[in-house]
Amino acid sequence: MRLTHLLLGLLCALGLPLAHAANDRLDDIAARGVLRVGTTGDYKPFTFKNPVTGQYEGMDVDLAARLAQSLRVKLELVPTTWSKLMPDLEAGKFDIGVGGISVTLERQKTALFSLPYLRDGKTPIARCENQARFATLAQIDQPGVRVIVNPGGTNERFDRANLQHAQIVVYPDNVTIFEQLVAGKADLMITDATETLLQQKLQPGLCAVHPQAPFDFSEKAYLLPNDWRWKAYVDQWLHQTQETGTFGRVEQRWLSWPWLQGSPRTPLEQLLSLMDERLKLMTDVAKYKWNTHGAIEDLPREKVIAENLGQQAAAAGVSGTWAQAFFAAQITASKTVQHALFDQWTKADQAPFADVPDLPSETRPRLDALTPLLIKALADNWTTLNDPAQQGLIAKAAEHRLSPTWGAARQQALAGLATH
Repeated sequence: MRLTHLLLGLLCALGLPLAHAANDRLDDIAARGVLRVGTTGDYKPFTFKNPVTGQYEGMDVDLAARLAQSLRVKLELVPTTWSKLMPDLEAGKFDIGVGGISVTLERQKTALFSLPYLRDGKTPIARCENQARFATLAQIDQPGVRVIVNPGGTNERFDRANLQHAQIVVYPDNVTIFEQLVAGKADLMITDATETLLQQKLQPGLCAVHPQAPFDFSEKAYLLPNDWRWKAYVDQWLHQTQETGTFGRVEQRWLSWPWLQGSPRTPLEQLLSLMDERLKLMTDVAKYKWNTHGAIEDLPREKVIAENLGQQAAAAGVSGTWAQAFFAAQITASKTVQHALFDQWTKADQAPFADVPDLPSETRPRLDALTPLLIKALADNWTTLNDPAQQGLIAKAAEHRLSPTWGAARQQALAGLATH
């Protein structure tokens, strides 16, 4: 009892709240059995809410799942925005914020940051023909120059602090903002160098301007509430993840990820994008089977999928026979991708892959989640797919929406649209 009184006295003398002595964030997470992760879902390669599947993906989303696994709790992703990031953290809506968050002194006043995991800085991105025009702030800060920006984050603060003459165009959607540049609705955007390097790959016609020598210095880290024990845990987990090479492998995976190109605007684009999302997952499926020496063909699972399709298709107003033929084509395409990868790896004498998503608990649920979305998309496109005059439209849309990486698999997947 005397020791308890001494401890409480010491905490009071240090100005620490007594409630913290009995309970803290780590205890709360363990008791709750859930790690709540705040993320904006609009900043590739860190965080992106896929408009086709509704799922969050990206480097920091992947790492957040691994953090939850280290704590032996479930992951809950909490949507937020750049303008609401700090208020949501202070309101206790999430335990950690992730998604390419820049370390700033203003945020540091009320929150903590993990160890930095990436060095970055603001740099322009513009249409390639204008790359030389916007190399300096003096060139950018001219009347008539339109600088587009997403609201509420460090990009907007940088623009307003450094531009007095250029027109600042606030655009609310950070997912489609780069399409505005391509369309000529703005001249440039100033954002993190990491993002410009990725977007110039994703958006033909856009070029990053001196990303290796940005205008300023910044770092990316995870945003944390004012709890030092929780920060210590996250720091140690992050340090170990980096030292074991896991962090680097996750980073490279998402830097090379075949991201969705723009938001689907029509039901047909939605269907094709879902088909492409299914094919994208086949690399993870193949890596898992390569590591476990599993067979590419899984006839029992194919039978279960076929048996379940009839009822799901009927509920959506789609012919069960057609739905089964469509999915048979998608499965054939999936196996074609896996066989092609196995051939590559066999020739290269490929060692087992590290940090491969678990097929039963991670990848397969993602595949299963796509099935009802695909069936609904088939129903939404029933008239178009049954109209011979629309075949040219389908082929043209497929060129934009279906990845050309696996040519044979692409054609096999498309063949499923003609089986009606």
